[in-house]
Amino acid sequence: MYIRKARYSDMRQGTREALLTRQGIAEISAASLASFGALSAAFQVALAIWPGLARHDISILLLLAGGCLLVGAFHAWPKFEATHNYSHPNFAIQIKCGDIFDERDNVVVGFTDTFDTDMRHRDIISPSSVQGQFETKYYGEDITRLDSEIEDKLTNIPALGRETGASKPRGKLIRYPIGTTIALNSGNIRAFAVAYGFMRNDLRVSCSVDALWKSLTSTWDAVRIHGGLAPISIPVIGSELARIGSLDRTSLIKMIALSFVASSREEIVSRQLTIVVHPKDRQSVNLMDVERFLKSL
Repeated sequence: MYIRKARYSDMRQGTREALLTRQGIAEISAASLASFGALSAAFQVALAIWPGLARHDISILLLLAGGCLLVGAFHAWPKFEATHNYSHPNFAIQIKCGDIFDERDNVVVGFTDTFDTDMRHRDIISPSSVQGQFETKYYGEDITRLDSEIEDKLTNIPALGRETGASKPRGKLIRYPIGTTIALNSGNIRAFAVAYGFMRNDLRVSCSVDALWKSLTSTWDAVRIHGGLAPISIPVIGSELARIGSLDRTSLIKMIALSFVASSREEIVSRQLTIVVHPKDRQSVNLMDVERFLKSL
């Protein structure tokens, strides 16, 4: 039942993007015009073979117009998974809906600048967040092991400052620079934990566009060094508890893709980046717009 509802929702979203947006209409129009030449040539050949068809010129005109629209709609209709390949260097970016932890790739997980991990009361780290799901899947109730691994990886990274117990009564006190990225070996994958959000002393998380761009750049540097060119998956970071109010999910996806392409053009990062959109967020993403953006990079 859930799958049926999800497919119906995807169909509605695709219809809206294709028929109710200027970009969708423009895409269908361009594809229809491109198919006009081939279809009209086919009809010209048919008229040469069967001259009697000329008596049905209005019907032929309607068939030609209808055929162009159908072909245009078929080529321009938004897909629910998009992949674009790049050269110099060779790599690919894929956008798909699903659960990021169903992927077998290495994964990027967003943390805060304090690398807090406590989910016990749900107010420091939410169990439903990507970080919370990561902790549950790979560490279960043994968060002490995760904290030990994080502390070990941060040993040689200078801290930015330290809060006091009075200023931040709960959670970790040491702050690290935004963009700090560490590689954690979790099961059969490598997880890149990036500090992209600022953990306020009242336990709210914030992130700016500049901070996100800096964090993404640092993440790709770490993936380049520790990822071995293996495929890497990333959620739409910045869209949940550390949401960036000035950017919607479509814009965040474009920003992630742009940062990856920019870093890859300097030096290859990975052969494939997969940006995973959670199914509940599909309706807030214009995949047709994203696919066109990928082709423009």
